[in-house]
Amino acid sequence: MKVYLAGKISGLNYTDIFVKFNAAEFLLKQAGYTVVNPIRLVSQDWLWEKCMKVCIGGLVQCDAIYLLPDWAESRGAKLEYHIAQELKLKLIAL
Repeated sequence: MKVYLAGKISGLNYTDIFVKFNAAEFLLKQAGYTVVNPIRLVSQDWLWEKCMKVCIGGLVQCDAIYLLPDWAESRGAKLEYHIAQELKLKLIAL
């Protein structure tokens, strides 16, 4: 099963983002999932709109979404969650 990671990125230190998303990716891979990690899809110097277009493209190729604890603080993650709901993707919890 392919899982998309969703969580807050904008406004945070890139090192913290990198650690947070990669830790979640590691746990999901250990549980047997194939993971789409948005920080691997985009460049940190891109505008939000460009990042979201690329990330949504990654999301729609997935079977499920995993929400990091801070996802509700993120405009982008809330959008990704809404899309996942509408597409009836499974919500993964660890």
